[in-house]
Amino acid sequence: MRKPAPIAIVGGGPCGLTFARLLETAGIDYVIFERDISAENALQFQGGTLDLHGETGQEALRRAGLIEEFEKLARRDATTLTVQDFRGNLRKTFGEGRDAPEIDRLQLRQLLLNSLPAHRIRWAKALQGIERTSKVGYGHIADCTLRFTDGSTESGFRLVVGADGAWSKVRPLITPAEPQYSGRMFIEGRISPGNPQYAAAHEMVGAGNSLASTRGCTLCIQQMSDRSYRVYMGLEVPSTFTRPGGEGDITKPEKARAAVLQHYADWAPHLRAFVEAAEEPWRPWPLHRLDPEIYLDGSPNWTRVPGVTLLGDAAHLATPNGDGVNIAMYDALVLFDSLMEEVRKKQSNTYQEGEDAVAVERAISAYEADMRARGRAHILDSIDMEDMMFAEDGTALTAANTTFTGRDAIHSMLADFVARSSSMEHRVLSMVVDEKAGKVATQQRYIGKLKDGTENDMHNCNFFDVDEEGRIEKVVVWMGGGSPLK
Repeated sequence: MRKPAPIAIVGGGPCGLTFARLLETAGIDYVIFERDISAENALQFQGGTLDLHGETGQEALRRAGLIEEFEKLARRDATTLTVQDFRGNLRKTFGEGRDAPEIDRLQLRQLLLNSLPAHRIRWAKALQGIERTSKVGYGHIADCTLRFTDGSTESGFRLVVGADGAWSKVRPLITPAEPQYSGRMFIEGRISPGNPQYAAAHEMVGAGNSLASTRGCTLCIQQMSDRSYRVYMGLEVPSTFTRPGGEGDITKPEKARAAVLQHYADWAPHLRAFVEAAEEPWRPWPLHRLDPEIYLDGSPNWTRVPGVTLLGDAAHLATPNGDGVNIAMYDALVLFDSLMEEVRKKQSNTYQEGEDAVAVERAISAYEADMRARGRAHILDSIDMEDMMFAEDGTALTAANTTFTGRDAIHSMLADFVARSSSMEHRVLSMVVDEKAGKVATQQRYIGKLKDGTENDMHNCNFFDVDEEGRIEKVVVWMGGGSPLK
């Protein structure tokens, strides 16, 4: 009896591997094409630490049967964020007990790799491009040919899933949109246990994360599973800043450090010391994003290509906002569920290529309708988060101990704030409510004029704890961009 062709997954990062693991649990044939030369090589230079959220990243692992393995690695004592301004004032730590435990990106990838049979992954297969034949009929298994940099080609797939990241080679088949540089970049260094600044990092950051910023400059520090710290120096600079010949050319470490330190010249000495001590080699991370408008219904810059779809950064590249890997893994779950829904609808156990192609196309269409809406919101949220992180008073803090009752009280509080302004547009960017854990977080943006006539563009994040009787205690408000509550 004929069987469906395998699904091709291009890219072995968290979302591609999550999708593969879900397919594995359902007995659906697939193959992963990964550019890294081996599993050992795959574990190098995989970035910092990630916080996996309960309803997205953790849910994907739960459905994949990996939540127990995840809990063995999850650092639930590392959910805190210490925030201060660039002079070291207004320090505040919050987030303790949040259902978003940390895990090194390296560990997450290894966890997923360990869950897959070795023969499912084709290493050293860097995609050069993807071509679609003129063969009639959508979703046909012979429609797409993958061309790799080693000169080989592969074709005959049931579905091609591009999970190949920011510079996806699958994406151009669907959209001409290219990642645009945001004007900002992070430069990554390290504070190891033997570093003179290690004790200071441990005292300030502990097991969690730290953020300090001012206009055009930010400093993030996070602890890894090996107890070392990653230091992320965020700058508003040209994309050429760290390239050979650039002002901060990282091939010349002394020159690069001197150039970066100029941006921290007026920072508090205890914060600037982390830049001075950050160990090499430094890794530049220019922040790119896709245009959020391509995800609108009817956009001419997004084509529904039968038999092909995208996951994660390949689908909706955004600058960091704490949700990237979570939404990517959730993409994998939504696509998997859409495919399984079509499998359940089948009236016959016999495989018919044409019927299957139509069913797969329905699944992709359902997935992309969901993904595009989430992707656009994700990018818009990342822009707001990015602006807040690089704002002049982006880490100004106001602590309060006001008690409200019920979720509606949050909206009442926000409405009261808007009422105290003359012509403010108020947008609730996101609200996360974890009733079981008793945690609430909201993010808002206020745009317009204050009563004194001054222009205002303010972001704030509210973090709440909910007691057993349902009363909400406001823990902290994080504001940026010209707060009227100063």
